[in-house]
Amino acid sequence: MKHYQQSKRKITYAVSAVVGVILMVAITVAVAATVYVYVSGMFGGIKDHTASVACITDSGTSRISITSASANLKWRDIVVLADNSSVSWRVYDSSHTPIDVSNSTSGATAEISAGDYIELDFNAHPGMSGNVKVSLRFSPTNTLLGSWTITV
Repeated sequence: MKHYQQSKRKITYAVSAVVGVILMVAITVAVAATVYVYVSGMFGGIKDHTASVACITDSGTSRISITSASANLKWRDIVVLADNSSVSWRVYDSSHTPIDVSNSTSGATAEISAGDYIELDFNAHPGMSGNVKVSLRFSPTNTLLGSWTITV
């Protein structure tokens, strides 16, 4: 008989209401903090997107021509580096108009577009010729966009 009475008793285990409320509030605060950090950009993320430029070289005209470029990319954000200090270069738009003075893009306000080109020459040293490696660097992120070797 004793066994029968014990089995009729219901044994329930539960967490008190106060502990339950505290746990729910703690979980809500943790989720809210995580969402806030994610949305506000506190993780850093990428603020400046790296640009891209595609070029082809033409040794016959001593030109590096732009075939495609990221949208809204300006020449003033590009640093042109030639590995030979004897060579001079100048950037032209697709209508053959110079966009800035020789060996500079810092004053250029034009956007880069397909058909623009960089023309290289050894005018300062007539009769000189050879291979020149030209690199383009995107200055806001200090990223190398590419390097091309051309015979001038």
